[in-house]
Amino acid sequence: MTKKSVKKNYIYNLAYQILLVIVPFATIPYLSRILGVENIGINSFTLSIVSYFVMLANIGVWSLGQREIALHQDDRKTYSKIFWDLFSFQTIVGIISILTYAIYVTFFGSYPNVQWIMIINIIAAVVDMAWFYCGLEEYRYISIRNIFIKLSSVVAIFAFVHTKDDLPIYVLINSLSLLISSALLWIKFPKVADKPVLKEIRIFKYWKDSIIYFLPQVATSIYTVLDKTMLGFITNSETENGYYEQTYKIIQLCLILITSLNAVIAPRMAFLYGKGKKKEMQDRMKTSFHFIYLIAFPIVFGLIAIGPAFSAVFFGDGYEKVQTLLPLFAPIVLIISVSNCIGGQFLVPIGKRVQTAAYLWLGAGVNIVCNLIFIPMYASYGAAIGSIIAELVITICYINMLKKYMPLNNVFKPMLNYFLSGVFMFIVLMLINHFWPDGSLLVVILKIACGAVVYFAVLLLILRDGFLISEAEKTLGKIVRR
Repeated sequence: MTKKSVKKNYIYNLAYQILLVIVPFATIPYLSRILGVENIGINSFTLSIVSYFVMLANIGVWSLGQREIALHQDDRKTYSKIFWDLFSFQTIVGIISILTYAIYVTFFGSYPNVQWIMIINIIAAVVDMAWFYCGLEEYRYISIRNIFIKLSSVVAIFAFVHTKDDLPIYVLINSLSLLISSALLWIKFPKVADKPVLKEIRIFKYWKDSIIYFLPQVATSIYTVLDKTMLGFITNSETENGYYEQTYKIIQLCLILITSLNAVIAPRMAFLYGKGKKKEMQDRMKTSFHFIYLIAFPIVFGLIAIGPAFSAVFFGDGYEKVQTLLPLFAPIVLIISVSNCIGGQFLVPIGKRVQTAAYLWLGAGVNIVCNLIFIPMYASYGAAIGSIIAELVITICYINMLKKYMPLNNVFKPMLNYFLSGVFMFIVLMLINHFWPDGSLLVVILKIACGAVVYFAVLLLILRDGFLISEAEKTLGKIVRR
């Protein structure tokens, strides 16, 4: 198999990851006004419930399969057999998950009109095998598929969702887009893998490994999805879930710009580790930290400075609480970016899944305790505080674990220039806010543009950041040669 380009895969995967969030994000102004904060909250709460069953249907196969396929991506016969073993197991567990969810909705469903539709999400998870293509580092095909499906879903939303009563239609559009997206992956499959040999399939060969990968997913869901579930049950308020959901969508979009790199690097890191190229792994980690700080710091400071005005323009009336919730939530962008980089790009590819799982469970426990303390007092603010504390605990644990494999100077030294530039940008934006408080859409866009210019000008002209200058020179050189 030919060597994959990490940069090209990053671009492909960036498109893939952004499209998973950008489509609902692009339709937020419309849906916020059409469906209203209460229906947004209902969708968030019911989606958090079905997410547990989707997670069960996958039962760790996503992460495990990606790693196993990546380790053997040069051997078609071997990775084909691995795929059929894992997919068979995923199918069996997925059927169990579907039946369990049906029982839940029948006897305990709070909003059965939309929860029955969401069973499609679990079916989509059962037939999904994007992890196979990720393991092969074939991101172009996945990206093209998502562009087609997501653009189609946007058209469908604007065509069929017109009133508050159209929430079930909106849910159906989202669920069908997941199912069709998963099904389309099978079109190319015969060209890149062998047919199954039924007598050679070992359905339960990887069940122990899948559990090892599944447990961290459960832990992660506790402080990503359980927030919404607990918020719904404790406050009994769809509107609080609506505020939290809209804020979290913006945070997710910001994170996609950074964490999409992790998904591309992880298979390559597993491949390098299998070849014993540890020095190259460390070099890639250094580059990743530079990239993360370069993007994360302006996002964090930008959300704090411009977030309130942006929220007011973007969501419209009825979402005033998001204007204060978004700046509070902003630091989690940097925290999650660092932890995902260390865990996703290094610790998991070198086989430290059990150790990372222990820290994830620690963070999950911290999050539950914080939610029980803060949500009754502060509602959606409390859920945000709990998430930030939990993610910070995990990140500190990961950094402590990483020091066994590389100097921590590699983690913290690249941070300084980007932090200083971000602080300078923040000061400028706050001065602009003071003298130019207008919060219209045009003004918000101009403030964002101004912040970006200030940030990169400080990095290039004052701090003379070596990483940014080097990358800029490489990019310009390629453009000139072409």
